[in-house]
Amino acid sequence: MTSPCMMTRRIDHNIGSPARKAARSWRMAACAGLAMLALAGCAENDAMVAGCPNVGVLRDAGTLRTDQGVAVLSSLVATCAYDDTSVKVAANLLITGRAVEGGSATSLPVTYFVAITDPNRNILTKRTFTTSVPLDGGTGSVQETLEQSIPAPKTVDARWYEVMVGFQMDPAEVDANRARNQGQ
Repeated sequence: MTSPCMMTRRIDHNIGSPARKAARSWRMAACAGLAMLALAGCAENDAMVAGCPNVGVLRDAGTLRTDQGVAVLSSLVATCAYDDTSVKVAANLLITGRAVEGGSATSLPVTYFVAITDPNRNILTKRTFTTSVPLDGGTGSVQETLEQSIPAPKTVDARWYEVMVGFQMDPAEVDANRARNQGQ
């Protein structure tokens, strides 16, 4: 005898009497119900599953134009992990660069920042970092590893915090980027 949850080996399940088809539907519904009960027993209803903070590049601070070349914050991939007092964010940041046409620069020095904001968008911390993008044949890239800590224990959902990255620029450079980005 077969179990009520086993699939039949018949090719066409539409073959058979209406009573037999109804019994098959009942068995499938019963199996689905048992599976739902089994999965519900595995869930921890009283525990919150906290999320990771939003991590991203500020649009108007993601491109740096200098006399030597152009640098772009082109990729940012992050993960997070909670401990009892904070959430740690680890990110890999890729900065690409290219020399100006006809330029002879072998590297492109850049300064970027990492800022953390709370759920109300208040800046909690901001740190600046300096690196250099090596330019081989006029183009190049460098990967930076970032580690940030947000004071948010497991009982706080850190998905409402943000980790923002951008080039350190003066207001005129940001305005120029904003004007270029309009309509994109």
